[in-house]
Amino acid sequence: MANNKREEKEKLGSVKIQNEVLGTIVAVAASKIPGVYKITSNFVGGIAELLGKEHPERRVKVKLSEENVSFELAIIVNYGVSIPEVTWQIQKTIKETIEKQTGIKVIKVDVNVRGVHLED
Repeated sequence: MANNKREEKEKLGSVKIQNEVLGTIVAVAASKIPGVYKITSNFVGGIAELLGKEHPERRVKVKLSEENVSFELAIIVNYGVSIPEVTWQIQKTIKETIEKQTGIKVIKVDVNVRGVHLED
């Protein structure tokens, strides 16, 4: 019977999720992790980022295939946090969030720590 439901779903058509949508979900999920100051560009010296016009979801690199997805993002952490703990929480949260919201299997989440934010 479960097989019949799957066949019925497949007959209804297809659903395509754009990379920008996945990037938005990832950016929002990562920014909510305690210790993350901000999501930044993987490219040093990005003009759009310097001008404050780059959107966080565009800072997330998305590799989407037919069956799975992987992500790469860069962050700046707050001074004094455990970097291994923060990055592990980001990876775990992104995997759980994407799989729950989209049904797409996450195979990899690479997190690059680009800096440490010092309180003023």
